Amino acid sequence: MNTARFTPSEMLSATDLSKKTSSILTELSEQKHDKFVIVRNNQPNAVLLSLSAYESLLENIEDLQLAKIAGERLESFDSATATVHEDMKRKYG
Repeated sequence: MNTARFTPSEMLSATDLSKKTSSILTELSEQKHDKFVIVRNNQPNAVLLSLSAYESLLENIEDLQLAKIAGERLESFDSATATVHEDMKRKYG
């Protein structure tokens, strides 16, 4: 893991997390931080995200998945077999 992506204030030892859980959760919920990297034995071990950061991450993943599906569909698109919008409206109302 490249720890250069994280500021020193986002790095948190597992011991500090254990001792300061309530204040850490408050910082996340009040959006003073959107994430903390939990360090154990001087190595990044986990990431603790705020709920908004987690939801944003999930939305970004979903957007990427939808973009991938759209790209795949565009690659396999065949205008010769496609149905025109007006024909669909006539057929299905």
